[in-house]
Amino acid sequence: MKYIIAALVIGALVGMLLLRRRSAERLAFKPLDVSGRKSLSIAEFYRAYYAEAGLNEASIPDIRAVLDAVAKASNLAAGKLEPADELGAIAAANGLSRAFLIAHLGEAFPEVRAEIQRKTAAGDFTKLHHAIALVVNARVQGRNR
Repeated sequence: MKYIIAALVIGALVGMLLLRRRSAERLAFKPLDVSGRKSLSIAEFYRAYYAEAGLNEASIPDIRAVLDAVAKASNLAAGKLEPADELGAIAAANGLSRAFLIAHLGEAFPEVRAEIQRKTAAGDFTKLHHAIALVVNARVQGRNR
């Protein structure tokens, strides 16, 4: 009986710690406010952020796919997102956790799921630009095979 009570107490403590961690993650990011941003078409987004970097226009559908996936998960307008936006802030804009958004991206783009997980664990997957780069690079490599 003593062991059962101890197991229940330990289980309750672990449960409380997990809930606290999830709450802290949600509060760790200030929700992204896109209300003052102009909505860009995908062509305008490409020209504003990627054309001068030398990214081929053939990548526009891949960029759109990432923006649409993030918009669907976060309920933010795809045209108001910017590459420098933090994934945690994007998720927090709708009361979601960063982990939820990252999991959604992994489901939307299974070809880069393992790389998303690896980069997330290393702390190298924090901004929208990182998601765009992973998907574009994977799809370009796939087209070049």
